[in-house]
Amino acid sequence: MSKVDPRSQTLVIDDSRRIRFTKEDVFRVFGIPCSGRSVFCNGIPSKEVISKVMSCYLGTDVREHQSIKAAQEVIERDYGQTMSVEEQNSFKAAFVIYVMSTLLSPGAKYDYASIDYWNALVEPSDIGKYDWGDYVIRRLFDAVVKVKSDMNGTVKCPALPDALYFYR
Repeated sequence: MSKVDPRSQTLVIDDSRRIRFTKEDVFRVFGIPCSGRSVFCNGIPSKEVISKVMSCYLGTDVREHQSIKAAQEVIERDYGQTMSVEEQNSFKAAFVIYVMSTLLSPGAKYDYASIDYWNALVEPSDIGKYDWGDYVIRRLFDAVVKVKSDMNGTVKCPALPDALYFYR
């Protein structure tokens, strides 16, 4: 991450060589849509949206089940020969949550799914109409900025000897 310049969206090889990467590159590598409605266009999901995704698609109303494991359980469920429309919708939403949380845009909290894209899951048949490439690339550069600020010391933590002193 130290070689990534989030302002220019490039990987810095040396002073004269940079490789730019964009949402189209995310499409080329992962095959996810890089055009359409913005995943961010509706802002933070409302409580109603969160409740709908959790109850209708993940099969739970409990906040602590806003986990990657809940999505994984839906994906791994035995659906028999054919899936109902409701089962298909649950699978689609759970699959997006699982893939975003484990591969494309993992968060800092273990087994906890970010909800910032859940507005795009309300209607599972519309999932492919969203610009997921833009979402992934923006989250990648957000993570780069965070890692760089942590590396530059803007996030402070006590030195180990100081911590041991207070422990005594």
